[in-house]
Amino acid sequence: MEQYIIAARLKPGKAAEAEQMLETGPPFDPSESVLAAHAAYVTDNDVYLLFESETARTTALQLAREHPVEVSRWQAIVSGLPFRVAEVPRDARCVYQWQAAKAPR
Repeated sequence: MEQYIIAARLKPGKAAEAEQMLETGPPFDPSESVLAAHAAYVTDNDVYLLFESETARTTALQLAREHPVEVSRWQAIVSGLPFRVAEVPRDARCVYQWQAAKAPR
């Protein structure tokens, strides 16, 4: 299983706005994707999106291409380009979390 975590630097004072945007969940139905898990985290300075699947990086990039309007809304509150990170910081607040239902045995 692959984890792909993308981060973006928030403009000063935009953490609350980022949390509000993330609380409603992603602009896609994760249960209709190949994702095993998806989550969003916020600190005072950054936002983190976690994608988990066998093809997490490819899936995340494809989802971004499929939802350009939603992605562009972030331009007002982030500065610079998103970047990949190895892990979500411990002090990040989980704002949204989804996990695929396990198949019954």
